Amino acid sequence: MTVDVDIIQGLVRRVWADATVGEPVPLSGGFWADMYRVPMNGQPAGAPSEVVVRLAPHRAMGAKEAEVQRAIAAAGFPTPRVWLSGPDEARDGWWSVMDFVAGAPLLAGLDGAAALRRAPSLLRTLPVQLADAASRLHRLDSAHVTDAVQATAPEVAWSTAAVLDQLRAGADAVNRSDVVAALDRLAAAQPAPGGEVVCHGDLHPFNVMATTDGLVVLDWTGSLLAHPCFDLAFTELLLANPPLHLPGVLAPVGRFAGRLLARRFVAAYARANPTVSLESLGWFQALHSARVLVEAEYVRAAHGHGGGGHPFLAVAPAAARHLSAATG
Repeated sequence: MTVDVDIIQGLVRRVWADATVGEPVPLSGGFWADMYRVPMNGQPAGAPSEVVVRLAPHRAMGAKEAEVQRAIAAAGFPTPRVWLSGPDEARDGWWSVMDFVAGAPLLAGLDGAAALRRAPSLLRTLPVQLADAASRLHRLDSAHVTDAVQATAPEVAWSTAAVLDQLRAGADAVNRSDVVAALDRLAAAQPAPGGEVVCHGDLHPFNVMATTDGLVVLDWTGSLLAHPCFDLAFTELLLANPPLHLPGVLAPVGRFAGRLLARRFVAAYARANPTVSLESLGWFQALHSARVLVEAEYVRAAHGHGGGGHPFLAVAPAAARHLSAATG
């Protein structure tokens, strides 16, 4: 998407009539929405002089993520405050303005070899950091978040059953009849409802920023009302199969370190939130495996065989194994 000062200023002035914006600087790291770091003048008292403008390409999904982030921040969870949010008619999407967070992702600047050199430190700290973020989120009252989502974007998937239906439609659209069959088997064995919480849906080290004030969680596109295992299974899947490029001789070491990180993450969560049952963890891991396979097909269609470097292409072989093992 090509975005300039006039486009962003036009959006912002719908609400802040006296605001002027400076040159937007693109922010990297996302594969879905476009984000820009933007200086601001003439904003209301209390609003920051530097913000992030996020342009989501889908109206309902963009509205959902903005409302979840707004409600979560209001509840005291560490995520950027959303100041403005609304439909972007020109691009049939959704725009939002939020606080800029100065910091770096938990694994920023690491290629495969650098990650292995830091493995001893990461094995101690990373599982606890992610587990603490997840357990803190899962203890929040979900009612006001659900109300906000249903008022703004009632058509989005906000339950495990709705995600199952959405994934099945997606798998059918990309001609993955094998994934459709696997999802049908998962649907037949779906865990009984109960214990649902607000889940992030995409909790991994690049969506958690380390700042001088502590950890801040970003990107609520995948948020959902679900059992806590929905979050645990996704994080475990990505940690156990790190999408890092390693030389051939180091690949087995990387896989071992990833599996160890995943086990320590689940154990740290169990200590932080001991009343949560992990009995359905395998089922949710299979669900996320189907998600990885479906989204990988869309990424290839959009960006070619290499997928533009999307991590799901590296995770897809492990996801296929998990889905096959869970569904036969």
